[in-house]
Amino acid sequence: MISFWAFLVAAAGPLVLRVLIMLGFASVSYTGMMALIEGLIASAQSSWSSLPSAVLGLVSLAGLPTAVGLLFGAMVTRTTIWIGVKATRLVFGGASA
Repeated sequence: MISFWAFLVAAAGPLVLRVLIMLGFASVSYTGMMALIEGLIASAQSSWSSLPSAVLGLVSLAGLPTAVGLLFGAMVTRTTIWIGVKATRLVFGGASA
């Protein structure tokens, strides 16, 4: 029975180490990418507020704020999925892309 536990600890040790590395990579990557995207959003908001009221009304009527919101939402979703895939490849040793 002791040999079974020794085998289990020896087998699980490297897997736990890889999972911890994956979590560190994912959290650092996610934080960096979200800081970049938040900077883009802040820049877009400051540029939006500097538009003249006539132009602002026209583009609001055309639905540009909704379109920009959808684009930024898609960027956040894509970044989250990309980081998850990269972190999973670190743990399971898949092909690097």
